[in-house]
Amino acid sequence: MNEVMTEPEAAEYLRCSTKTLKRRRRDGQIAFIRDGRILYLRSDLDTYLQARRTAAVAPPPPTKAHKYRVTRTPAYDVVDLLYG
Repeated sequence: MNEVMTEPEAAEYLRCSTKTLKRRRRDGQIAFIRDGRILYLRSDLDTYLQARRTAAVAPPPPTKAHKYRVTRTPAYDVVDLLYG
């Protein structure tokens, strides 16, 4: 069976303030039960979170170019400045 939560419990579960939760309820974004007081089902809160979830579509940021260029020689590694 679904877990029933009070407004402060639901706000803590969503990690938002009770004021934000009330605003989202008023705007029709979150389902609720009115039974003398406002109650929320955990499954409804999970559905709300899934609806707001976005997938990462951007490629990872490019790697930074190194300040120095590394040149490998047979005997040892030499670090050359980009000016040289």
